[in-house]
Amino acid sequence: MDFNEKLKQLRQNKKWTQEELAGKLFISRTAISKWESGRGFPSIESLKAISQVFEISIDELLSNSELISIAEKDKAQQQKRFQHLLMGILDCMVGLLLLLPIFGKAQGERITFVNMWQLSPETLTLKIILSFFVILTMLYGIYELIVSRREQRIVITISLISTLFGILLFIMTRHPYPAAYLLMILAIKGVFLLNSH
Repeated sequence: MDFNEKLKQLRQNKKWTQEELAGKLFISRTAISKWESGRGFPSIESLKAISQVFEISIDELLSNSELISIAEKDKAQQQKRFQHLLMGILDCMVGLLLLLPIFGKAQGERITFVNMWQLSPETLTLKIILSFFVILTMLYGIYELIVSRREQRIVITISLISTLFGILLFIMTRHPYPAAYLLMILAIKGVFLLNSH
């Protein structure tokens, strides 16, 4: 017997409506309806709750193939969540460009390294553009951390494109060390994405 049939039978044996079972599991009635019609599977957490409500083991609820399928799906979701978290953290790390002394500033015949705020006053427009990029990327990183529970492929794509744009921006403004820093971040993102597929 498949999970959807077992769940329906267990609920009917207790003489509960879908609404009553949903209340006991703290989920929507729609989720119960989907599970009973075979249009979806519960998460591992929901399976634990179902087994507690009906006082049976998860093994009794699921066949081996269903158990493997749910475990694989749960693993894929956790991997996607981790992916979003990593991308968000790396994008937030772009904010270090505001503080790190890796920008070259000419002082006579010497070049000293300063942070972005200490660049020459003549480069005010440049500072504003670079600061805007860094702050915007940091804010996007925070957004990525917030939506890490949702599966959104576009979020990762935008993260990669913004990092690539930053590399080009710093190369065009003749700041090789910040460009190298962003290139390192892009490489970490790329290696992680390649390993996760």
